[in-house]
Amino acid sequence: FCNIGGDSVAFSAEFLQELAERNPIEEVVGEYVALTKRSGQNLFGLCPFHSEKTPSFSVSPSKQIYHCFGCGKGGSVINFIMDIERLSFPEAVEFLARRAVVLKLNREAARFFYEQLSAPEGQAALDYMQRRRISPRVARNFGLGFAPDSWDSLTHEMKRRGYTERELLDAGLVKSGKRSGVYDVFRNRLMFPVIDVRGNVVAFSGRILGDGEPKYLNSPDTLVFSKSHNLFGLNLAKKSKSGYIILVEGNVDVVSLHQAGFDSAVASLGTSLTGEQARLLSRYTKNVIICYDADSAGRKAAQRAIPILEKLELAVRVVTVPEGKDPDEFIKAKGAEAFRALIEDSENGMEFRLQRAAEGFDLESDDGKVGYLKEAASVIATLPDSVSREVYAMRVAAQCSVSADAVLDAVRQVRRRRQRLNDRQREREDTR
Repeated sequence: FCNIGGDSVAFSAEFLQELAERNPIEEVVGEYVALTKRSGQNLFGLCPFHSEKTPSFSVSPSKQIYHCFGCGKGGSVINFIMDIERLSFPEAVEFLARRAVVLKLNREAARFFYEQLSAPEGQAALDYMQRRRISPRVARNFGLGFAPDSWDSLTHEMKRRGYTERELLDAGLVKSGKRSGVYDVFRNRLMFPVIDVRGNVVAFSGRILGDGEPKYLNSPDTLVFSKSHNLFGLNLAKKSKSGYIILVEGNVDVVSLHQAGFDSAVASLGTSLTGEQARLLSRYTKNVIICYDADSAGRKAAQRAIPILEKLELAVRVVTVPEGKDPDEFIKAKGAEAFRALIEDSENGMEFRLQRAAEGFDLESDDGKVGYLKEAASVIATLPDSVSREVYAMRVAAQCSVSADAVLDAVRQVRRRRQRLNDRQREREDTR
């Protein structure tokens, strides 16, 4: 693909056909729309071009077209990019051409990093993997590699293979120098390719081998990657027969859990769980087990993640790893069966949140009860169905020796207040 500019450029039918083949519409649209519902051969999601609550936006992988039954928009992958990115036809063609190049470049970069493990410079990464007890087999499954401690080893090799600095910048693999040229983003790091559910290498996450910050460095958002839309390890976890997906914090936790037989572990990439990531999970499971680190930051992250998952009607349970350990440390110290016992003893998401809400309140005092009841009402109000709200309202009422009606009334007030805020937010968006 070449760099395209100007509206007068004409494209051959063969070129446009190849462009579409390298940019399957379900992949491109899937980077913008959560295609979570399937009807026959078509995929459905909420239309990105108009506001709706019931999915009417259809994508046909076999015909390589999209159509919204609500607003009428539709067409090919090029039409979609023109609409979603507000580009002209030539600009959309260039966008998709660059996207295809970035995917090919990422795949070659992943191969380069993998090959560096066998080079003399890669011994430091091999030593680190040995210390972390990462087996060669699991390392191959995840495509782990090594970024040499050099300013331009990747740049030099990719240029030798015919890639330009502009393409390396598009892929987020290099940064521009202060004076001129570019330099490698990832240096002296154990490299984790981020592979999407379709098998494309879309980004990288690098763990520093020595001292220094940041401990983990992730690719920036690019033409093919958004941190909020991807989960590390989901390309493998989606094949699991366990019936649930384990959500952890770090890449090494994912690798360690898979090695120990828990092949459904995934991790978000340096972000708190997002709605887009939750919708991605909902395509592959109805059951999520959160196993974040046992520190206060991990507990807070779990509390934020639970309502996001429950909003999509996913059943959520929370594993609390004892002694302040993360999953990788616990498995290495206690073994796989001990971790399996933690899963079996996990508490459901609402129990976890209510326990956290009770922390800091003296439930023997009236003031403590009032404070806890306000916190608990706010938590219960996030539940999507009325039956669940009533069940947990009764439990909280019994804890504080008040009527369930009083708790339910407080829950309804919270929900009404949130609904008013949401309505005002939608009104502001509609008037933009």
